[in-house]
Amino acid sequence: MSKHSPDQLQKDLSIIKTSLEEAHPGVYWYIKKEKLDFKFDSIKSLLKDSMNSVEFYRLTAPLVSEVKCGHTRLIHPGLKLNKEQKAAIKKKGEAPITQLKYKVEGNQLFVVSANKALTHIKPAMEILSIDSISTPTIINSLKKLYSSDGYNTTFYDEVLNKTFPNYYYLAYPKKDSSLFILKDSSGLCGEWIYNLKPKPAVKKQSEEEKIKQKELAKQQKRVDKKNRYKGFDEQKKPLLDFKIDSTLNSTAVLKVKSFSFSHSNFKRFFKETFTTIQNEKIEHLILDLRGNGGGNLMYCNLLFRYLYNQPHKFTGRASMATRYFSTGKYVDHTLINRFTGIFPFIFVKKDNQGFYDKLPTDKAKKPKKLTYNGNLEVLINGYSFSATSLLSSNLKKVNRGIFIGEETGGGFNQCTAGSIPLLSLPNTGLKLRLPLKVIQIAEPIDLKGRGVFPDIEVKTTLEDILKGKDVVMEKAIDKSSQNLY
Repeated sequence: MSKHSPDQLQKDLSIIKTSLEEAHPGVYWYIKKEKLDFKFDSIKSLLKDSMNSVEFYRLTAPLVSEVKCGHTRLIHPGLKLNKEQKAAIKKKGEAPITQLKYKVEGNQLFVVSANKALTHIKPAMEILSIDSISTPTIINSLKKLYSSDGYNTTFYDEVLNKTFPNYYYLAYPKKDSSLFILKDSSGLCGEWIYNLKPKPAVKKQSEEEKIKQKELAKQQKRVDKKNRYKGFDEQKKPLLDFKIDSTLNSTAVLKVKSFSFSHSNFKRFFKETFTTIQNEKIEHLILDLRGNGGGNLMYCNLLFRYLYNQPHKFTGRASMATRYFSTGKYVDHTLINRFTGIFPFIFVKKDNQGFYDKLPTDKAKKPKKLTYNGNLEVLINGYSFSATSLLSSNLKKVNRGIFIGEETGGGFNQCTAGSIPLLSLPNTGLKLRLPLKVIQIAEPIDLKGRGVFPDIEVKTTLEDILKGKDVVMEKAIDKSSQNLY
C-alpha cells in the first residue's frame, strides 16, 4: 500500500506504452495509434498525486485492455506473505465475495451456489447490487480489467464465471462484510455476508484411523501418479479424458481441457485414444474443447493430424515487431521469463516482410496412421482460447466436423502469443504480460476480430447449470444418434 510519486507512476506508465509500441506485434489491430496515444495521454494527465499500486492498477489495466488482445494484460501480483501473515489471514476467515459461486449473463449476476452458512441465499437468486454498487456497474468495471481477442464477447462472461471474486477484489476494496441486495420470485431482500471464520479443528483421530487414512492417501497418490500424464483440474477430474458412450452404439467422447500442464504426455494419450477408437470401430466422435484455454501448438497440431486425413499446414510463420525492444531490461528475472522473453530472439530472422520466427507447425505434416475418419462433433465455448481456437479454425477451414456451442474466445485467424514474458514495472511492482509473436493459421479468411462460430449455437443457461444439464453435450449426442439411423 506504499504510495508512489507522480514521477514514478509516469515512468511505469511510459514503460507500458513503450513496450506495447515497440514489441507488441498486434498493438494497432483493433485501435488506431492516435486513439491509443490519446488514452495514454489522458491517463498521464491524471497522475498528479501519489498513488499506491492498487490504485495505479485500477487506472491503467483498462488502458492495456484497449489493445483488445486476450494474451495482453496488466497483472497485480499481490503481496509476498510470510508464515505469520498467512496464518493471520487464514484466522481472519473467508472473504464475503468468495463465499458464493456466480453466473454472469450479460449485465446480470446470479447465485449458482452459496456457502452452507448462508442459509438465506439460494441458487438462482439475482444479485442486484453489492455494497450499494449496482451489478451492471460492477460487471462493466471488471470486464475492463482484461480483454478478449478483438470484438469477441463470449470470453468475458466465461472468465468471470470462473474468477469473479478475484477480479472483484482487484476492482474494489476487500472488506470484512458486504451487503448483497438480491431478488427472487418472492421479491427483494438484503443480506450481509461477513468473513467466515474457519471451522475448529476436528477432534484427534485414533491411531487406527490415522493408519487407515495414511494408507488411503498412499493408494490415491499411486493412482494420481499413474494417471498424471492426463492431468487434473481443480475438482481432480482429468484434463484429458476419453470414454465410449454406453448408451449409444459406436459413439465416444474425447475431452481435452488443456494443451499444457505438468507431467503431460499428449503423444501417449492420443495414441492410446485413437488406437481404441480404431479397435472399437467408433463411428461418431464428440471432441469437447470447452474451457480449454490453449497451450502448446505442437499438441494441437498432433490432435489435428489424428482427425484429418490429408497433409496440412497448421500455421504460418510467426511474425514479430522487432528483434529487441528497449524495455526488455524489465523482463521478470525468473528463468522461464528470461527464456520466453530473451532467448527466442537469438533465432529471429528478417526479410522483406519484416521480422519473423520459424514455428514447428509452419510446414505441412502428414496425417497419423490412426487417423479417425468418422463423424465428428466439436464442442466450443467462450473459454476455447488461444491455441485451442487455432485448432478449431483449422478444423473448420477443412470442413472437418460440426461445431456446437458458442463462439470461441480466441480469434479465428490469429492471436498474439508465442513468447509471452512478464515485464516488472520498477516502481509499482505491477507486471505487464506482453506477447511477442503473431501466431496465425496458414491461410487466414476475411474475418476480423472474431472467433470460430458454431454451426449449431447452444447457450448454457443458469437453469441448465442448476439442473446439472449439459445441453451442449446433449445436442451433440442427439446429433450423433440421428446420424446413426
